[in-house]
Amino acid sequence: MKRLIVTKFLLFTLVFSFQGWSQNAPAPTVVVEQIQAYSYLNPSASYWKIPANISPILESLDSSLFVTLKMQRDKGYVTTTNALTKLNQTGKIKIDWSNSLTIPYHAYIEIYEMDPEFAYKNDLVKLSEREKDSIHSVWFIACSIFNLKKERVFQKTIMLGFTPVESIGLGYTIKSSPTMPSLLYYTIAKAMNYLDAAGDEIDFINVKVPAAYATDNYWMPFVHNMPRVLFDTTKKFISFEDNAGQHALRVPPAVLKKINNKDRSETNPYKDLVELIRKTRPYFNRNEYYQVMQPLRDIQNNIDYTLESYIEFNSEPVVGDNSSPKLAIQFLPEVIHRIFQDKDSIGNFSVKDFVKEENKFYYPDIVYNGYDSSKTANLGTIFTKQSITHTRVISGKSMNHDFVIQLNYENNITTILIDKQMVMAISGNKKPLQMVEKRNNLPALENLLLLIAYAEIFQQPG
Repeated sequence: MKRLIVTKFLLFTLVFSFQGWSQNAPAPTVVVEQIQAYSYLNPSASYWKIPANISPILESLDSSLFVTLKMQRDKGYVTTTNALTKLNQTGKIKIDWSNSLTIPYHAYIEIYEMDPEFAYKNDLVKLSEREKDSIHSVWFIACSIFNLKKERVFQKTIMLGFTPVESIGLGYTIKSSPTMPSLLYYTIAKAMNYLDAAGDEIDFINVKVPAAYATDNYWMPFVHNMPRVLFDTTKKFISFEDNAGQHALRVPPAVLKKINNKDRSETNPYKDLVELIRKTRPYFNRNEYYQVMQPLRDIQNNIDYTLESYIEFNSEPVVGDNSSPKLAIQFLPEVIHRIFQDKDSIGNFSVKDFVKEENKFYYPDIVYNGYDSSKTANLGTIFTKQSITHTRVISGKSMNHDFVIQLNYENNITTILIDKQMVMAISGNKKPLQMVEKRNNLPALENLLLLIAYAEIFQQPG
C-alpha cells in the first residue's frame, strides 16, 4: 500500500483561497463521489463491507471536514459504494464525473482494514509493545478532494486502531472482527470528525470498542440476558455482592517445597512419591517436582482452606500424546490432590489439560455481543465451527458434591459446575472481572470453588 501524502502547498492554497472568499459568497459545492473499502485481514468476509445506510458517514463529513474547508455538500447527489475484491485495487481512484461535471469539487473516501504489524512495520503508526498486543486491527481512512482540473487539492488520512475490551459481554472472544459489524461503521463514521485541514498528514487514534463474541452452544444459553455480578479486586481480596449477600475471598501465595527425585533413601519424607515418579514420569531426570500448599480463605464466613498438590515443572514443554500441547506445569495424575478445611480433609481433585467438550462448539463466523444471544451477525468469513476445548479442567468431590472447574486461558473464561450443572461462568484474566451465576443454595461450596478457580497454582504462567 502506498502511503498517501498531502502536499503542504496544495493544502495551503486550498485553505487560503477559502479564507479569501467574501462572507456573503456562497460556499463551493462538493459531492462525495465514492466510498470504497477493503480488508487485508479478511478480504472475502462481509463484516467490513460498506453498509447500505451511509448517511452517518456523510453527515459526519458535513459537520466536520466540509465545515473546516467551507464547502457545502450536494445532498441530492447519490454516492456510490464499492467493496474492492483485489489488493491491487486499493489506493486507486477511478474518476468518472459524467453525472457531476458542473460541480467544482469531488471527494473520495477510502477505508482499508490492515494488520497492526503491517502498519507499524511500514512506519504508518507508532505503537508501543502493549498497543501492538491489544490492537486487533488498524483501519486506514483517507479523504481526497479533486477540483475540475482533476487536481488533488486536499488529502487527509487517519488511522483507527481498534482495541476490543470486555464490557458486559461474556463468552468466547474471536480474532475475526474487532467488534460487532453494526458498531464498526458507527465508530468509523464518528472518526470522520478528525478528517480536518489541521494537524499531521496522518493522525492515529486508538479506539476501544466492545468485543465481539463467537456464538456457541455451551455458554450462550447460560449467560443470555442474565445480570452480571461484578467483582472488586482492587484490594488484597476478592469481593462481590449477589442475591446471597456480600462475599469476601482471599487467595494468599502458594508455598512450594521442592522434592529431590534423586534421593531414594529411607529418610527421604517423599520416598514413596519419588519411587512413583520414577516409575510413571518419562522425563523425571530432567524435570522438577514440588509439593504445593495453597492456602485459601473465605473471609466473610471465617473459613480457612488449603489445597495440597503435587506438580511437575517442565522447563521444556513437549508435545503430549496424539500431538496435543502440554503445559509447563503438570499436576501429577498418579497422586491424590486434597482439599483441607483447617486440618480436616474435606475433598480431593484431579487435573487434566486440553479437555474437549463433547458435542459443544463455538462458531467464529457468527458473532454476538456476549449478552443478548437473540441478536447475532454473520461475518462472512471462511471460519467454520470449532470444538470447545478447555485448557485445564479441575474435577473433584467436596461436601458430598461433585464439581468441575474449567479454565480457558486463551479466552479468560472460567466455568464452574456442581453435580454436572453449570452454576457460574466468569470472565477475567488472573482475577475475576464479572460472572453470571445460578446458585445451588450451596454458598460454602460455591465460594470454595471460586477460590480454587483463582488459586495461584492454577493461574496461567506469565
